[in-house]
Amino acid sequence: MEAWNRAAWGQLTIEEKQSAMQELLERLPAGFKWLRLERFERYGQSIETGVFIHEGSEYVYVPGDTVTLGRSEIHMYAKMSPVREAVIGALLVQRSPISAGWYECPLERLDPEEDEDVLEAIEEFRQGPHNSHEFSQYFRLERDGEEITVFLFDDSETFEEWCDTEVPEGFALPTEDEWEYLYGAGTRTLFPWGDEIDASMRLRHVPGSGEANAEAPYPLELPNGFGLCFPGDPYKKELVLTPDGITGKGGDGGCNLHGGHGPALGYLPTATAFRDPYESELAWEDLLDCLVYRRVVRL
Repeated sequence: MEAWNRAAWGQLTIEEKQSAMQELLERLPAGFKWLRLERFERYGQSIETGVFIHEGSEYVYVPGDTVTLGRSEIHMYAKMSPVREAVIGALLVQRSPISAGWYECPLERLDPEEDEDVLEAIEEFRQGPHNSHEFSQYFRLERDGEEITVFLFDDSETFEEWCDTEVPEGFALPTEDEWEYLYGAGTRTLFPWGDEIDASMRLRHVPGSGEANAEAPYPLELPNGFGLCFPGDPYKKELVLTPDGITGKGGDGGCNLHGGHGPALGYLPTATAFRDPYESELAWEDLLDCLVYRRVVRL
């Protein structure tokens, strides 16, 4: 299959795109199924591309490009990746990220002896008024009506140990260059949507924001111009690869929001090029607590 760049991909007919996706399917890791062609459009960027599914998760085909990434501005509350040119290859990308540190555990899998403290906490939680409860880096309980869902914290001690189980053969994590390309979807503004946090935007951790749109979805969580969803949440970071190892992108674990800096600075970590200047101080389990990740297949 030809490695299309964005400009060339955009010139193909529907029939040519469908044919290319069928050819691609034969080269993918086992378990992928073809779903459809779909058009995505947001923030002035759009693409009609292929959608696949693997083990219940949708993946989209993103053609490659030669792009300018990074920011030259220096801010007292932020560190940005440097301005650079990057050649991004075509990718098949998981549409929505999933938690790296927390995984759902069916109640029937809890052992009456080994998980006695969790089971006791569940019964206490069931009788209480709260909708969520977390015991730091151990278990979390969520209530939806009468249903209680249990999440356990991953017990891996290193990134390499975690990666052995979460990134199977044929898959990879995006690099920082790939992530910035996927998140920004071709934009050169500070954020994918522009250069500032609009006061009318509905923000998950800012009470009263976007009151006129209180019933609408949080806009930062909607699919972008590539059809990809991101947390849009400074409390979360997305796990990516760097030349020196790994890092988290798209958030700072909520440090700016906790610092009382307000929405503009609190959501600055959702900027495309943002790098958390304090991340090196975190141990793996502390980083894992706020991490999400998505798999990609390099083509």
